[in-house]
Formats: sequence, structure tokens, C-alpha cells
Amino acid sequence: MARPREFDPEEVLERCLELFWARGFAGVSVSDLEQATGLGRQSLYAAFGDKQALFAAVLERYRAATEHWLAPLLAADAGVETVRRYARDALAAQGKHGASGCLVVKTLWDRGLEDGELQAGAKAAARRVRAAFAHALERASERGELSPGDSVRRGDLCFAAVNGLAALRRSGVSEASALASFELLLESWQPDQRR
Repeated sequence: MARPREFDPEEVLERCLELFWARGFAGVSVSDLEQATGLGRQSLYAAFGDKQALFAAVLERYRAATEHWLAPLLAADAGVETVRRYARDALAAQGKHGASGCLVVKTLWDRGLEDGELQAGAKAAARRVRAAFAHALERASERGELSPGDSVRRGDLCFAAVNGLAALRRSGVSEASALASFELLLESWQPDQRR
């Protein structure tokens, strides 16, 4: 008779998420996963598969959480303040978890990931975030919070800028200063009040 699992798979995935988010796929060894979870390689592999399968489960967990974070950007009343709040919350979450950027973006850059499915999933998640930014910026433009413009390209710029905030923080810039830089981008799209 098989022994029942003596661990909570959700808790194990959360611990692995913390590790992969902070270090990326290539920066985490199986020994690191064993140490973080308190499980042996055999138990990890039996529950989740190899390291790449475990990472796929972690990435799916992160993607599901991202949907929750994107909900305000996709709401009908989304606007500039929603975009501002997303940037603030993203930077705070990364700091809280000791991560230097978004796990999806790290996955896109990680040379240790040769799996086309993981890359395809990360690309789809990135497109979803960019589309959410575009949606919020389009709503803001319709209400006159922003001057008319290409909301898709603006959304792409917000995506790039939010992910660049992590690089600023990593280089020693304070969180407040990094967010002030993001604010300059939003200000550049505000209607010209001098007319």
C-alpha cells in the first residue's frame, strides 16, 4: 500500500516559487530545492516530476496569481491610477520576495530553459500583461486622463518600464526614486494643460 504524502504540495510549490523567482531556473539546483522544501529529490520528483516539470508548475502558479494582479487593469474603470498602483505593487512584491524582476520575464531570458512550451507560456503571460496595460491606458485616454495615443505601444512601454524598475532597484536606486522615474513616463502622456 502506498504511503500518503506527508507534505502539503501547495506549500512546497510556494517555497519553490520563492526560490525560482529570486534566482531564476538556471540559478536553482535540485539541492537548493531540497533544502528549501525539506524534501528529498525522490519525493520532489515523485510529486512534481523533474526540475523542469516542477518549474512549469511554479510558473503556472505565478501566472494564476498574475491574473489576480491584472484584474484591476482589465476593469472598466481602470485608468492612470490603476497603472500607477500596479507598478507600486509589483515593485513591493518583488522586494518582499527577494526577486529582481518578474518571473515571467526572467523565464523569457533564462538560457537554462530550452523547453519551447515553457517559453511559449511565458510569452503568452507577457502578452496578457501588455494587453492589460493597454486596456487601462485606453480607458484613461477615453476619459481624458491621458492625451490620445497608441495605447498598445504605451502598454508595451509600461510593461518594459515596470520590468526596468527592478533593474533600477538592483542598481541601488531607492524604491521611491524608481517609482518617480515611472511617473515621468505617465506624465509624458498627460493632456497638455497649456492650451
